[in-house]
Amino acid sequence: MKFSFRTTPEIHFGAGSLAEAPAAVARLGRRCLLVSGRFSLERSGKLAQIEDGLRAQGVALSRYRVDGEPDLVVADEGARVAREGGCDVVLAIGGGSVIDAAKAAAALATNEGAAIDYVEAVGAGKSITRAPLPLVAVPTTAGSGSEVTKNSVLRVPELRVKRSIRSDLMVPRVAIVDPALIATAPRSVAASSGLDALTHLVEAYLSKGAQPMTDVLVVPGITLAYRALGALAEDRATDESHEAMALAALWGGIALANAGLGAVHGLVAPLGGFCGVPHGAGCGCLLPATFATNVAALRARAPAHPALARAHEVADLLLPRDAPDRSPERAADAFRALRDKLGVPPLRGYGVGEADLASIIAGSRAGSMRSNPIELTDDELEGILRRTLDG
Repeated sequence: MKFSFRTTPEIHFGAGSLAEAPAAVARLGRRCLLVSGRFSLERSGKLAQIEDGLRAQGVALSRYRVDGEPDLVVADEGARVAREGGCDVVLAIGGGSVIDAAKAAAALATNEGAAIDYVEAVGAGKSITRAPLPLVAVPTTAGSGSEVTKNSVLRVPELRVKRSIRSDLMVPRVAIVDPALIATAPRSVAASSGLDALTHLVEAYLSKGAQPMTDVLVVPGITLAYRALGALAEDRATDESHEAMALAALWGGIALANAGLGAVHGLVAPLGGFCGVPHGAGCGCLLPATFATNVAALRARAPAHPALARAHEVADLLLPRDAPDRSPERAADAFRALRDKLGVPPLRGYGVGEADLASIIAGSRAGSMRSNPIELTDDELEGILRRTLDG
């Protein structure tokens, strides 16, 4: 047995833990780049509370707002604001896009060049060699796990792709996960981000990189996420289910960073780049058909593969004990039913059509696809996409 494991060195979890952010920032620096989304935190008054807390700690502020999924320009501009403000610490409060933008800005602020120089596969091949500005990450959605990962996903608009800047140095210094913040997310956002987290957990469990340190998080995490999303789908979410979803998302982020993912994330990257499909919703769309296709491929070509046994274990986690059929195929049906109850539309609802499929498949082979438990053929990938276009 051989594996490596890395994660954020300091994690604070629990309702009300947002209040710990100013002191965490003050331990790391005196001039802070505060990265946030455009409106929701400001309207709630929580952003003003954090700003007041930072000033009370003697921390000076520079502000940077991120609107939507970040691209190269957003990353470069964030780095510029940090350098011009003389910032020595970064605080990111927002969804995965905000935290990804902050991670890129923190790295670029201390390393020469522009974002395109460091982006995998399409950039100049440079590596992050200098320690980024220390980052305190506070997620406001339960999904991406970006608060505990080492990469920043950025759009490259001119190539219509999404790619990462990635370095072990980019793992945030502190993660603060406050379920009370997550509870305020709109239902549609909570649904798509939660499906992203569930996909992280499932894919990390089946991944070629699955390992004991991630398995101990993933197995209970799948149950937590599935039940919490079920409560959301039936409009019976509670403080307890929000807490469960926040914890599952945190564990999913740790798992993906150490075990890798699979074909869902291999496909969703070009879907986002070529077709503008939101990441979490794309994961929710693709998970049922991808899970079923992986199971069929394993049964046909690698019936002794440990991932097939793990797929059976996923079914055991999801399906009622008295169900007459507790096979992985029925687990795929359960994923599909959950997605439909949450109101996530199929891919065609985001403008994806048959004419896009070849480009999506061609763009899916890098990154996460390499960790899929079995190599899927182009025909199998096309089958996933076709089954997901309308249902």
